[in-house]
Amino acid sequence: MTSTSETFGGGTGTITGPEDGTALPTASRSENLRLTLGYFLPNYLRGVFRSRPGMARLVAAVDPNRRGMELMRELRRRHGRGPVVVRGTSGPTLLVLDAEDARQVLAGPVETYAVDTWEKVSGFAAVQPEALVASHGRQRTARRAFNDAVLDAGCPAHRLAGHFLRVVGEESRALLGLRAEAGLSAQELRGRLERVGRRCFLGEAAAGDEEFSRLLGELLAEANWMGARRWRKARTRRVRRKMMQRQARYLCDADPRSLTGLFRTAPRGPETAPEGQVAHWFMALGVVHAAVVQTLALLATHPLPYRQAVEEVRAADKRHGAHTVAGFGDMPYLRACVQDAARLWPPVPSLMRRTTAETRWRSAVAPGGMNVLVPAGFHARDEERIDYAHRFAPERWLDGTADADWAVSPFSRGEAQCSGMELGLLLATSFVAEFLRGGELAVAGVRLSPQRPLPHTFDVTRLRIGYRPHRIPEGT
Repeated sequence: MTSTSETFGGGTGTITGPEDGTALPTASRSENLRLTLGYFLPNYLRGVFRSRPGMARLVAAVDPNRRGMELMRELRRRHGRGPVVVRGTSGPTLLVLDAEDARQVLAGPVETYAVDTWEKVSGFAAVQPEALVASHGRQRTARRAFNDAVLDAGCPAHRLAGHFLRVVGEESRALLGLRAEAGLSAQELRGRLERVGRRCFLGEAAAGDEEFSRLLGELLAEANWMGARRWRKARTRRVRRKMMQRQARYLCDADPRSLTGLFRTAPRGPETAPEGQVAHWFMALGVVHAAVVQTLALLATHPLPYRQAVEEVRAADKRHGAHTVAGFGDMPYLRACVQDAARLWPPVPSLMRRTTAETRWRSAVAPGGMNVLVPAGFHARDEERIDYAHRFAPERWLDGTADADWAVSPFSRGEAQCSGMELGLLLATSFVAEFLRGGELAVAGVRLSPQRPLPHTFDVTRLRIGYRPHRIPEGT
């Protein structure tokens, strides 16, 4: 085990204990190199803000999640609970390998464990510099209050859930024709979910505005470069201006059945920037899309959970009718399936923070200005700690086991938890439910089985989701 003295900000900070000189362990050069080449670099190449399909296919073959998890277990065995100081993308980083330390970070105040890291600020500069996740201090407080109010943070069913459920039902049913029998690609599902987002977030007038989604996609692709392509700044500004102009149309005459229709009653101040929060909601649809695709693939390959989910949807529809708020409330198992799919392959595998003050890690103290990385994917699949690490286990969400474990955090936790987590779960659960009504689900392009540990990397590039409606015999 080694210790270090690094330069942080303008001064030099030694990561040692104040009384006994206990030091936080530091990764060796070879460990840093392996972590960079085997984990950080592949995940960066795959796309942080928007997946690069071609690169994602190549990265999946390398399986960086498996390699990264193996190395993190080695680091923990060699260095102890840590955290371990590693060389991150923007300087020295505390890699959190212990579940209790993960809880300390996620449960800690955002004033100390700030979310506006260099990666987020530089990436969102191209898309939406006023976004909540790139804010700190008074700006974050004002923007968080606005987001919480519009997204009904913490409410299992949004106040507009009745309309949103009908929208999801219409858009998901539109996929279930002959094309679905041949197999739907992940991109086809993304297109429908983007249409759901436009209708629910901006209003019915935006339903067919594919140009808005295209412009946003271009900005997110540029955000992957985190400001490195400086020669494209002028073009990026033009693209963002065009996107904001299209968005402004729907804000001026807001649809009362959309999120923009709730802006009038939400708390706001000079630092809120309401129009600057919308792009991040659409970006979060990527999380919904990943959860939907992964849940469908798991259910299609796991007969027992599939039957239980189908029976639950059928019973809820019979009691309350399809696409109703009460019916959604009677689908806790299907919701748990979505949650566990997100646990197995977290849409955001690494949760980044930066410290604004000294932080204590048992007997050691780290100076302020440090980056902190909580590898959510590692903690959710930590086989040395949890017995359901590599299997589909929705029951762990129903019995409270996974929910009580702060290290299992597919949607983050604490003050930095996504304001729209509940809304995202509603959209994902109801979208999946439509595939369980009156048909048979199938999947191709992925190898998943309840008889063996699930893979660490989920590759959607060759995935096909099939759906075949039940045939009603003639004369019945």
